[in-house]
Order: sequence, then structure tokens, then C-alpha cells
Amino acid sequence: MFGNFVTPSDVTATLCHNFVMANKDQIRPLAGSPDHGFGFLGKLMHSVLAEYVGTVPPVPYLHLGQNTLPNPPFPMPARVPFGDLSQGWRECGEDLAMFLQAGARALRNQAIPDVSAYNEQIRILQRVLRFDSIVMVWHDPGRATFSIVAVAVDRAGNALAGHIPADGTVADIEITDEEPANDDKIVTLLREVLQAQYEWTSTAFGLP
Repeated sequence: MFGNFVTPSDVTATLCHNFVMANKDQIRPLAGSPDHGFGFLGKLMHSVLAEYVGTVPPVPYLHLGQNTLPNPPFPMPARVPFGDLSQGWRECGEDLAMFLQAGARALRNQAIPDVSAYNEQIRILQRVLRFDSIVMVWHDPGRATFSIVAVAVDRAGNALAGHIPADGTVADIEITDEEPANDDKIVTLLREVLQAQYEWTSTAFGLP
């Protein structure tokens, strides 16, 4: 729906430059997702983790949260996934820190097109669906008790950690605000990716 924000041709050919959004992203409302006591950021985390129950992600997956901060321009919290990041993941040597650093760099290096390059529908959507948060889910072989782990951050400085126990179901999803410190570097870099995406979008579409 939004088109490519970042494509390999838009980014300088450096290590792990393939950090792209899907061509046909689907907006997925968070309505109905439990918040685990953490508001919209908790809903975002639960919704993303539920999508990967019963799987072992071969690469990290990123999902942007929209309208998850208080007083959003449009009362519809939702999420939208990034596209296939497997090539960039391999180019980064499957290193999470390098992967996120490259992602933030790619987003910041993305050229700013004239707003007339986008149709009216996209311009309206960008003005009412703000990128307020982001979740990364991945499989960490070092945490054998969990099939999937996740970190979520928002632009207000909040952070959550989540995981699904090995062989767990949706009912077993665990979310906490006490564990992100264990992934402090990842939290910082993930927030850099979110901020880079928000700044690019704000500039491209003239958002306040």
C-alpha cells in the first residue's frame, strides 16, 4: 500500500544495504490484541509475536507500529511489516547490531522525493497513520527456552521485551518491561531505525 520506502537502488552499495519495505504492505489493525498491561505498545508486541507462533524465524523480522502513542491523528492503531530482509541479514554476517545499524543508515540515506510523486491516497495515509513504534522478532539459539524473542520500542522512550516459550502457543506469549535492559544495545539501535523511518516520512510528507 505504501510502496518501497527504501530499495537497493536508492542506497549506496555498502555492506548490508538491502533494507527494504515490502511492495504491498498490509495495514494490520491492533484491535482485539491484548495489551498485557502495556497499552498500545503491548498490543503491538502481542500482535507481532502471535504471527510467528509455531515458527523459528530464519531472519529477524521488523514491524512498524502506527498510531500507538497517545492522541494519534487517527484513532486506528495498526502495524505494517517490513519486507524480506534476508539478503541484508546475510550481508551483515547475521549480526544483529550490524544489521540494525545498516538499516538506520539506509533509511537516512534514502533520497527525499517530491511529495507529488505520491498519489492522494498515500499522502492522506501518511498524514493520519504515524510510525510511532517498531518491533523486531528473531530466533536466538542462545536462549534455548524460547522459540522466539522480541524487542519493541516507541518514540516516547518506552521499551518492552517479549518471547514465546519453546512449543508455546498464543496463550503463552510473555511480555515485560523489565527485560529490555538485557538487550540494551539492540533497544538503542532499534530506536535508531524507528527514528530514521519517522524522520524520513516526516520530511517527505511535510508532517509536523
